[in-house]
Amino acid sequence: MSSSKSKPQRTILPLVIPPLHDHKTTMIILHGRGSSAEKFAEPLLTHMVSPGDTVPATSTDSPADGSPTPVKSFQEHFPNTKFVFSTAPLRRAVVFKRSLTHQWFDNWSLTEPELKQHLQAQGLRETSVYLHGLLKDEIKIVGASNVVFMGLSQGCAASIVAMLLWKGERIGALVGMCGYVPFRKGMYESVEDANSGDTDSLVGSDDDQEDMFERDDEEFGSGSKFEKAVDWLREELGISQDDDGVDEKSSYFQSIPVFMGHGRDDEKVPCYIGKLAAEFLGGIDICYEM
Repeated sequence: MSSSKSKPQRTILPLVIPPLHDHKTTMIILHGRGSSAEKFAEPLLTHMVSPGDTVPATSTDSPADGSPTPVKSFQEHFPNTKFVFSTAPLRRAVVFKRSLTHQWFDNWSLTEPELKQHLQAQGLRETSVYLHGLLKDEIKIVGASNVVFMGLSQGCAASIVAMLLWKGERIGALVGMCGYVPFRKGMYESVEDANSGDTDSLVGSDDDQEDMFERDDEEFGSGSKFEKAVDWLREELGISQDDDGVDEKSSYFQSIPVFMGHGRDDEKVPCYIGKLAAEFLGGIDICYEM
């Protein structure tokens, strides 16, 4: 059996939170390294949130019309949504002297993701297969456009890679929080020779750049910038074009809405790494918001 077809050892079933009302949408949510579905779900679902067009949840002021501030929990804002919280399998973490911890893939550094990045390959390959299965299951229930992927930190990184490799139907959206793009530098270098101009902005320069690719519709070589990047990623992870049973080379990821958010005071994943991730996705023609 080839490594690209290996399956993770997974004994923990996802934590499924049913919708408060009729089931119309599904949100698949991934935790960060060292956490679990049980640890992550309750604080997120019960977190009090106010709509963006009202006063902050911490404010004691009322709207101008005198009505109470409509503060609700995160779950209450999505009454028709089923939440699927999956727990990453226990894997040996090299940076922690091979201690077992819940992680979607092994990695060496959150501040410098390119260091010892070979550690990420097996976990990302296995996790992508697993996440594609979750997507397919929920698509059968509510339809692709009603499924949303959401990930925090390493869960964000895993969900981005899974969507880069996804060849199924176009899902509703991808939401990334405080994350990064694994193998970003390698994917960039795979399209570097097809683009002119300075290349420092994608490979780790701290200087802000308005754009890191020429924004046009031209295709280079045997494929677009997106296709070149994904082909490189597939080869790096040991995934052949035929492994997913889909003959099409194109991906719907380029047309899926992507939101990337990052706290400026994040002590684990620096904000600039999240910004580089978002800019990279935009550079390969993925529509994102920050």
